[in-house]
Amino acid sequence: MRYVLGIHLGATRVTAAVCRHRRGRWEQAEVVPLGPTTPWTDSVLHVSAHGDLLVGQAALRHAATEPERVARAPLHRTGDPVPFVLGDTTYPAETLAAGMIGWVADRVAEVETAHAERIVVTHPPGWSAYRRGLLHQALDAAELPGVLALPSPIAAAENHFARQQVEDVEPGRLLAVCLIGGVHVETALLRRSPLGLELLAHEGSDEHEAGCRLDDLLVRHVAERTETDTGDPFAMSRLRAACIAAKERLSTTPEVFVTDTVSVTRQEFEELARPVLEVAIGRLRRLTSRVPSEQLAAALMAGGSARIPLVSALARTMLPCPVVVDDDPGTALCRGAALSARPRPRNPRPTQDSKSKMDQASGSDMADMMDTMDTLISTDAVKAWPAKEANSLDVPIGYGSDVSSFDDEEPPPQRPPVKITPLQPPRRRFALARKSNSTDDRDEER
Repeated sequence: MRYVLGIHLGATRVTAAVCRHRRGRWEQAEVVPLGPTTPWTDSVLHVSAHGDLLVGQAALRHAATEPERVARAPLHRTGDPVPFVLGDTTYPAETLAAGMIGWVADRVAEVETAHAERIVVTHPPGWSAYRRGLLHQALDAAELPGVLALPSPIAAAENHFARQQVEDVEPGRLLAVCLIGGVHVETALLRRSPLGLELLAHEGSDEHEAGCRLDDLLVRHVAERTETDTGDPFAMSRLRAACIAAKERLSTTPEVFVTDTVSVTRQEFEELARPVLEVAIGRLRRLTSRVPSEQLAAALMAGGSARIPLVSALARTMLPCPVVVDDDPGTALCRGAALSARPRPRNPRPTQDSKSKMDQASGSDMADMMDTMDTLISTDAVKAWPAKEANSLDVPIGYGSDVSSFDDEEPPPQRPPVKITPLQPPRRRFALARKSNSTDDRDEER
């Protein structure tokens, strides 16, 4: 069956979704489970001495015995001049990210019994053309050419517009987006245009201002009420895993037992989480304060930590516009990426009359942006189609010309004076490529 694939490589978790083509039409996005019992897998990979790649739980099982061969969240370090050192080998971050994307594509191909027609991967909104180009080069080397890159806030908006009974947003109005993940908080302002969505402004947070910070607070709170030896790394690891599971259950349950003897109520957790979440939503409030409130159509809350009920409660009191939280905010980005990957008919080039109407509908600068935007393929959200630039790198297009937050002229950073060994392209485990792996390797990955 034909399908397209959307992938989100978060700082802590990886998710994937597909849109299938049935009976002559493209269906809505559906999440493909990547873990044994969860729709996601951990954003962790392990590279053996022979170059074999393990991702998620299989990689974590090697973290205790071979921590020097484990890497976390490589996508977010794409373009970093300092490579990962795994064992005695160095790998650019974009190479490891491409390997993780290939692993996800293979896992989904096993489920769907076919390869995806198109793959869209989300990326942080602050990426320059240089960083996107590095990722495309690494994907080409990993035998995954043509993968498209989409800013994560636009993926969140794409998923929002696919929801049932959602009112359309008139051209010229704005959407505010707040992505509260495991490590980072990303906020953005998007403007609706007749051709899609423009990324007007964005802001990212420092590390440990999202879900991981809440985990730290809950672990400390529970450890003070138990006899856990805080100097024992294995005991603290078990306690942290229990606290993470308890935090997620508290989104739907008023009280949970973290250990056999210690329980935590939702009210206790919210008292711990409130200062952190107020800071996160405060970032979006500062961003939206730059524009008149009547131009804001809605604020979209996404990311795994947006599932916490306190997030929507605080957002509705702190923001001057309607607040929308997806039913499953942890997978909203991969579903939005899959939706944006669906083929769409090319729109004809706008005439001068239509340009004039667009200018009146969405501001005086819309006509100036038309030469950049009129080649895009979109009906609901701006797309990130590959294009060749002067540097001959495959980089996506689709951003408004007035997005000052992007620095596409960013010079490439100097690489350190170390030998960088490219990671071998990930073995395509679907179909006959399985013969490259041993039975033990396959069992371990499962």
